[in-house]
Amino acid sequence: MSNHVNHLLSQWLPLKDKHKWVLGFIFKTEGSCYRKAGAMMLFSDAGHQLGILSGGCLESDIVKKAQRVMTDGVSRTAVYDDEDEEDIAFKLGVGCGGVVHLSLVPVNQDNQYLSLDAVSKTLTNGDACEWACTVDGTRGVCEAVEYSNAKPRKASLETIKGMRTLSVLMLPPIHLLVIGGGYDATFMTRLASLQGYLVSLWDPRPAQARIEHFPEVNYLIEDPSVEGLLLHLSEHNIQAAVLMSHHREIDAKALQVLSKRALTYTAMLGPLHRKQEIMDLAGIQDTDFSQYFASPAGFDIGGELPEHIALSVIAQCHAVFHTKPTNLKR
Repeated sequence: MSNHVNHLLSQWLPLKDKHKWVLGFIFKTEGSCYRKAGAMMLFSDAGHQLGILSGGCLESDIVKKAQRVMTDGVSRTAVYDDEDEEDIAFKLGVGCGGVVHLSLVPVNQDNQYLSLDAVSKTLTNGDACEWACTVDGTRGVCEAVEYSNAKPRKASLETIKGMRTLSVLMLPPIHLLVIGGGYDATFMTRLASLQGYLVSLWDPRPAQARIEHFPEVNYLIEDPSVEGLLLHLSEHNIQAAVLMSHHREIDAKALQVLSKRALTYTAMLGPLHRKQEIMDLAGIQDTDFSQYFASPAGFDIGGELPEHIALSVIAQCHAVFHTKPTNLKR
């Protein structure tokens, strides 16, 4: 299960009027903490617990406080201080050494669901938004943000009209296109899905990319033609691609198509000499890619198994999207 906010809200949305719900969100941290400001979790009177606010050590106490909010409808804040010997966090042996400031607020029709339904719709559509919520849970607002200008940034706590308000930039899940539906691609799609990515898969060979081998894939592109691939790219906000068909012509055709798209991350498996062969076959150059292009794909983590390669590629993709150093080249 992914803890991406889009995944949490997609589970909550169809149940939002069937149960009492409480939103827990971190609005401030001090020192080292497992989760940072903006992290959220949803609780229901039916026992749902969607998300995580710590390494699992505080949740039992948070659930008790959330149940009190469900009972009386009154918002609460809580502070967990790992350095205070009298604090529950210290007694539980949390061990991070920081302070977590948490808000627990009702989520219902009376407060317009704190605009979480709007956040869910926005992210599902592949768009970004700024979600602002008062610490006391009286008001939540969702404002659209141009995705191309939406770079990951920390949540901010401000006082607006006398109310402490947390503002969080919500980014949609990364949509990854995997070219090639062989056995090794199953590890790539599983790991991407676990990160909360949307995953599309294309392989023109009828014996590959079989649905029974890729149950977690969101879109299995059935049209084997390049035109089918182009149509899918035009209909979906795909931001990343990995070429791993192990077939020269398939990779070349796909790479030619992808070179004309402004993807944030493109990667192709194989050694350097194969990269040049594929690019020559496609009639393109490195300069045809406006953003990050990696071949060989992934970080050099010293692994050879399919699961190791998937880990190295998804880690590199994540680093690119979060503007972290990517100098661990193969």
